[in-house]
Amino acid sequence: MGAKLKELLGLPSLRDAQLMSGQNCLNQTVTSLSFLDISDMDDYLPVFETNEYHSGELALTSFFNIKDDVAKQCETIQQLHKMGGLGIILYYVGIVIPRLSSEVINRAEDLDFVIIQMPKNQNQIRYSEVIVEATAAILKERTTENIVNEVLEKASLLPEHLRNVEVTLKLLSDFLRINILLMNPDNERIHQVKWPRNSSTDLERLVRRVALEDGDQVSKDEFSIFYKELYHKENGLLRFYLLKEHELLTEFECGQSVELLQVAMNLWGKKHGEISEYALIRAILNDESEKMYRLANHLKIDVKGIGLMWLLQLNDLREEKALKQDILSYASKFYGTCVAQLIDDQLIVLLGDYCHNDSELELGGVYVENSPYQEMIDSIVLCPRLRNTADVRATYQLVNRVGLQLPKLFHGKKSFSISEIRQVAYASKLIQAGEAEIEETLNVLGPIMDSKEQLTTLCSFLLDAGADFQVCSEQLFIHKNTVKYRIKKISEALGYNVMRFSESYECYVACLTLRLIGL
Repeated sequence: MGAKLKELLGLPSLRDAQLMSGQNCLNQTVTSLSFLDISDMDDYLPVFETNEYHSGELALTSFFNIKDDVAKQCETIQQLHKMGGLGIILYYVGIVIPRLSSEVINRAEDLDFVIIQMPKNQNQIRYSEVIVEATAAILKERTTENIVNEVLEKASLLPEHLRNVEVTLKLLSDFLRINILLMNPDNERIHQVKWPRNSSTDLERLVRRVALEDGDQVSKDEFSIFYKELYHKENGLLRFYLLKEHELLTEFECGQSVELLQVAMNLWGKKHGEISEYALIRAILNDESEKMYRLANHLKIDVKGIGLMWLLQLNDLREEKALKQDILSYASKFYGTCVAQLIDDQLIVLLGDYCHNDSELELGGVYVENSPYQEMIDSIVLCPRLRNTADVRATYQLVNRVGLQLPKLFHGKKSFSISEIRQVAYASKLIQAGEAEIEETLNVLGPIMDSKEQLTTLCSFLLDAGADFQVCSEQLFIHKNTVKYRIKKISEALGYNVMRFSESYECYVACLTLRLIGL
């Protein structure tokens, strides 16, 4: 299923469109279209599932709610690429978005991400024209010479930590529009992929109600069900089911699917334990309780004992495996439960069953300060006192919303508390509330707003240095006594003692808001 990008560009509805980026993708297969109605990732990420990888998908959008923000347009391109998207079809350039910035085009080119720009300054073009023609081309019956190669090619474009059996089966599910169930000899589910993803069909119940022999395909309740037994040296007997609604699977599709699973298991089956840990963390973050407890039981991990999380934002993934091993080696000296996995350029470390008497609050910061991999770590957020996996999920989502902004908001700082993250989120809400709220927040800084030196000193003192004179002096390359003198003068001007927390809090929020506005 699918059509080459160059074929779609020849359709009447796309013939006058311009390919602005992604020249190397002309021979890639487009497998689906979607509509990006929320193009601001700050609004998109908290609402929508980002664990899916929409390989071969083109999204139709006008960038309406980020039409004047080039940085957010680049962020959207980055996130769609991270989720496996092939590209976007951009409408109403010159009407909604004034023009397509060269910065956005360059970001897309760096990622081999496709941007198809519809004819400029034309308000009569409709989304439906492309949707109808492109969908017909995508669904057109055509001979697929090798499903295995098609799917593995898509898998090869994903980051290394996502090249695994589960993601490969998701790609196969999208390619053939089928449900997939993989079970062990005890009929315990290993992987399940539904199509469509929100299907309410109980696949396990469905396959239990039919008698199937190895290699059979039968019909039951409007589903055709194909069953195959496979043996893998690392994982033993595997029970493989393909289920398609309203249609029979062809012999070719069944054979290619079995071959694909065998290849995927040979490539990644040895990492079964590691993959399960990745799946466990994903299950926690996606609130999949049944899957979470099943995987935790299989891996003998006490998820109820998890009480601390470290979130490390990384800028270089080349030594990600070595970093993960190093941090597990360090953490295992203090914790009975240690799980670490890379999720979307972020290393998530879940810790529990603390086995020392000393305070655990400084352990994460100490690790970053002394780590041989500190250059690849942008920041670490320390999240203590997690009561349950719901806290893990909520905290992760909060950090995920603001994590990329931390190096720009807190200069030279790498270690953060979850309290500081909450303050960033609070300041972000103030800004979203409008000009009146911003003006009220910044009013406390009014007496020094015209003094760049005093503003810089105060922001550095409160945000970057944690109200430490020595650290602030090192940040600003001035003498410690100079910092003390400036802070004294700033306090006099503001009418607040900014060295006293109860009086400095408003100034802290104002400084944070000021830096957020400047991003």
